[in-house]
Amino acid sequence: MQRTALAIAATVSCAVILAGCSRQPRVTVVNQSATELTNLVVSGSGFSLDLGTLPAGKKVRFGVTPSGESGLKVDFDAGGQHHSYGPDGYFENSHLYRVNVTVSTEYGVKVDVDIGKH
Repeated sequence: MQRTALAIAATVSCAVILAGCSRQPRVTVVNQSATELTNLVVSGSGFSLDLGTLPAGKKVRFGVTPSGESGLKVDFDAGGQHHSYGPDGYFENSHLYRVNVTVSTEYGVKVDVDIGKH
């Protein structure tokens, strides 16, 4: 009984430690516009994430799992119009990639990809 409890505790401890270490590319979307972005969807090779609403001046960060080489496509509604951008940028399914998406005050989208030791 005591060995079982120790094994469970060790497994839970390892799971908690590993949960903080993402092996996926990380994407950050920053809304620099003066209005909220609604129906925000970010997609690429093998994935599509419906992020819902991103308030003005806020950002959201998340991991993705592309099925290979990918660019990033960004779709959202703002200012009474639908906006669609991309795909742009290049990244692969590796934790070394950081994809930064900035939505400007005029709803333009800029995608920057950084690869390095993170």
